[in-house]
Amino acid sequence: MDERTRLAVGTLLRVYADIDILALELCSDRLPFAPSAAARKELMDQIKEEVVHFAIQENTLNALGMPFSPVMTLDRRQEIKKWFSGLDWYGFLAALQLGIEGIGIVIVEQVALRAGTLIQESLRIPIADEMRQTSFGVREWKGLLGRCSEKERTEHLERVLRIFEELYVKAESALPVAFEDHWAVLGLKKEDLWVRVRERTLFILESAGFEAALPAGFIR
Repeated sequence: MDERTRLAVGTLLRVYADIDILALELCSDRLPFAPSAAARKELMDQIKEEVVHFAIQENTLNALGMPFSPVMTLDRRQEIKKWFSGLDWYGFLAALQLGIEGIGIVIVEQVALRAGTLIQESLRIPIADEMRQTSFGVREWKGLLGRCSEKERTEHLERVLRIFEELYVKAESALPVAFEDHWAVLGLKKEDLWVRVRERTLFILESAGFEAALPAGFIR
């Protein structure tokens, strides 16, 4: 791997590892307030998975000669956690399981497709686990929507789209990384990634029982 590629994938892996820690923290914070025993188990399972994900990324970063260091500042991290704490259970699922794990992972998948064996192996387990985590959020939302009137379903969709929009804005400000420069090293273009993000957003929403729709900020 040449130096440009090493720096690019190392920087991206630091971001992914930092998000793994954030997801772990968010699940831990929500754990006492989970609405059922099944929901508590799901959060505990995800916490265990995020620990494994971080350990894998940390080992890979050490192999790249770029030890882990947080990308988000403490203030930004606290802002995001405060925002999550104000969401109810279904808002939490929309933001974490559907938004971060379900939609955000599509960019990680594209990086893995174009990176070398070391990076692909470091992302294999996290990608598989996050698909499982997403499926829990999808099932929970699908169950809720199945009990709703048409008006309530429309209101829920509008709310979830707002959450996706807010999440994107917060991620953009909390992760001050020149993503496009690093993606370009791997042959990825921002406009192509947005196509994937839109496709995954529609897929996740339709799987959960929503009508096909996109947040305004995702239409470019």
